[in-house]
Amino acid sequence: MNAAVLYGELAAWPDMERMVAILQAAGLHPRVGKFSIRIEDLPHFTLQEYGGDLGAPRIEADAEDVETLTVEAKRLSEIFADAGLVHRFEIYEDGGEEMSRYFRHGRPRAAGT
Repeated sequence: MNAAVLYGELAAWPDMERMVAILQAAGLHPRVGKFSIRIEDLPHFTLQEYGGDLGAPRIEADAEDVETLTVEAKRLSEIFADAGLVHRFEIYEDGGEEMSRYFRHGRPRAAGT
């Protein structure tokens, strides 16, 4: 069981090719699957459900501890911000309901947080 989980969203997702270009321009090594992008340099992150009629993609990330996930989330948040992608990431510890860390670009906190 992982002790830290990240919930993230983008206001508008670029298509898969554009997302790969953003990640590569930042020096990362994305691995593209049929409906996902795994980021080899940020092994706890997967961008899921890209393509077809699956709806908007989503971010999946979890790790053994908040610190590990925080380092990766901060890096990806900076990359997304540099690319102008409006986003937010929330990190929770031990399945708790209280947020441990928060990263955003261009979007205020959700109500009540």
